[in-house]
Amino acid sequence: MREKLVAQVLAFILLFSGYTLTSPGVISNTNNNAPILGSTQYIERIQKVAKVSGNRSALSLIMIDVSKNGDQLDNNQSDNIKRFHKLVSSLIYKIGYVDIKTHYFRNQLNRAPKTLKQLMLINKNVSVNKRWILLNAINSGYHMQGVDGEYNLKFISYDDFYEAVYNKKGILLDEHNDPINMGTYNYAAGICSNKAHMKFDVDPYLIYGNTLNSTQKGKDNIDLGVKSAYLNYKEHAASVYIYRKKLFGMQKGRVE
Repeated sequence: MREKLVAQVLAFILLFSGYTLTSPGVISNTNNNAPILGSTQYIERIQKVAKVSGNRSALSLIMIDVSKNGDQLDNNQSDNIKRFHKLVSSLIYKIGYVDIKTHYFRNQLNRAPKTLKQLMLINKNVSVNKRWILLNAINSGYHMQGVDGEYNLKFISYDDFYEAVYNKKGILLDEHNDPINMGTYNYAAGICSNKAHMKFDVDPYLIYGNTLNSTQKGKDNIDLGVKSAYLNYKEHAASVYIYRKKLFGMQKGRVE
C-alpha cells in the first residue's frame, strides 16, 4: 500500500514538474517551459522528486534535462551555475557511489574554452580569484600520455569543478580527439570531504576510464600509461620547462 501511495505521489510531482512516466521506470521531460538549470525553481523541482522517489531518480532527471538543455550551462547566470553544481554534488554524496552511467555523465557537465588562446584571454579579463589554474607537470601525469604528451597543459577552474587539457597546438582535448588525456568534471568539488575526490572522481576513472570508447581502462593499464608519461616527461623536462615559461612565465598557479 505504501509503495502504491509513493508511486502516486511521485507521478503527481512529475506531472506538476513537467515530467511523465512514458513506460515503467522511464521518465521523460514533457515541459518545454521547464525552469532554467540551476534556477531556484529548478532546484526545488529536483528536490521534490528526491524526497519522494529518491536521489537516484532525482539525478536521472538531471541527466535528462542536461541532455535536452545542456546549452543552458554554457551561458547560464553564475548563481544558477553554482546552485546546479551544488545540487549535483549533493546528490552524488547522498547516493554514495558513482556507477558507470553517472561517471560518463560528468563529460556532459564539463565546460572549458575550446583553445588555449581563449583560456588565456579569459584569464586576462577576470579577477585573479576567478581564473583558470595551471597545474604543474608533476600533477598532470594522467593527462600527459602519448606523443608530445609532456607538453600537454592541465588547468582546473577556480571552483575545481571543471578541467581543461590542451595539447602543444593549443587545442582542447576531449572525448572525441583524445579520450585518454582529456579533462573531466569533478563531482567532489562540491563535497566537503578530503576523501571525496578519490571516491567520486578518481576511483571511478581507474575502473571505467574517461569514456566508454577509451582504450585505456583499469587501474593497472592506467598506471602503466602514467608511468610511461612521467618517464617521458623527465626525459624532456628541460624543454617542457622552457615551453611553459615562454607561454606563462610560470610553472604552476594562476595564469597572469
